Amino acid sequence: MVLVAWTCCEVGRAERLGFAQADSLLAQRNHALRSARLDVCAAEGQLAQSKHYDNPTVSVMYNVQNPNNHRWLDGGHDGEVDVQVSQPFAIGGQHTEQVKQNAALLKATHSQLLVTQRDLRTEVHTAMVDLYYQQQQARVYDEEIASAEKILAAYHEQSEKGNIAAMETQRIATMVYQLRKSRADLLLEASALEAQLRQLLALPGSEPLTVDLDEHVALANASGLYLALQAGQRAALDTLPEMQLLSQQKEAAQHALRWQRSQSLPQLAVQGEYDKNGSIGHNYFAVGLSVAVPLWNRNRGNIRSAQAAVAQVAIDKERQQLALTQQRQADLDIVGQYLKQLAEPSPTLDSDLSQMLHAAEQQFMSRHISLMEFVDLYSNYRDTMLARLDAKNKMLQAAERLKIMWNK
Repeated sequence: MVLVAWTCCEVGRAERLGFAQADSLLAQRNHALRSARLDVCAAEGQLAQSKHYDNPTVSVMYNVQNPNNHRWLDGGHDGEVDVQVSQPFAIGGQHTEQVKQNAALLKATHSQLLVTQRDLRTEVHTAMVDLYYQQQQARVYDEEIASAEKILAAYHEQSEKGNIAAMETQRIATMVYQLRKSRADLLLEASALEAQLRQLLALPGSEPLTVDLDEHVALANASGLYLALQAGQRAALDTLPEMQLLSQQKEAAQHALRWQRSQSLPQLAVQGEYDKNGSIGHNYFAVGLSVAVPLWNRNRGNIRSAQAAVAQVAIDKERQQLALTQQRQADLDIVGQYLKQLAEPSPTLDSDLSQMLHAAEQQFMSRHISLMEFVDLYSNYRDTMLARLDAKNKMLQAAERLKIMWNK
């Protein structure tokens, strides 16, 4: 009810989306996550089914015409009825290994659900960080475009009076056009991120999304997380759901191998028979044992295939362990490098650059600097601001990956 109310109250205006709200929406609405939960239900059903034993086979034969008295469908004393019952039973793990395999696969499905949930959460958080900084970069263009348009309007007026060369006015006009084009491209990228988030969170509507992110808190938390993870160099890989998933898949593959080996044993079935008027005598009862002797087919091909599957899971586990270790170090390097970069050359660089932009505008309007100097100052302002925002973007995305995966 809270989520529905939150969504409805945002209709008709920009929707603010925080990380906690996104996590709640993801857990309730994401299609892939809902499908993964059904995989768990399917695995539970498979385990329950594997615990049941095979059903008995009953066959009944009734004579059509009695050869002794030539009566049709004779149900009397001399009529013939033959009833046979066969019940297979398992030996050497032919039943229990399948149950153990499905139990391991159920645990693997639970781990896969955790992996899916965490990966989707990481995707949502990094997309939100990316969207926030795309919108921040658009504001940089907005500020520069507003300043350049004010200068352009003044230059048009002076150009019409003949006080300023038309070439200078045209140069300012082309600069404004290029800024608008870059801003439009940036907004298209932001729109694609909004569509991605709406798909992941199953959000209806088309109102613009605004990410609720406290940048100062986020940067401070990223710095603290970096120091904490750097202090604990050894990563607890075995606790990650990916590694638990592979361990459970290996366990399931081992049980599958044992089951294939059990299939090389004889297939046994207890049999019983009742013959009303057989060749031996009236009301004949018999019990017996049926044995399928593994003479020509000893299931060796399936055993070799199951052995290869066990070896493949072991290889996958090694590869996953290496990939996780490398990704962790790569994200730590990203956070560490950008923390250093953002600390230089001055903590007040962002405000200094904004002041520089307005100063350049005043200086150019007063004709104290040339057109080339003005364009160079605007370009330096834009490139520096965008570079710093890009650094924060990449650093916080890496910090979110580290936090969700490693900060237990």
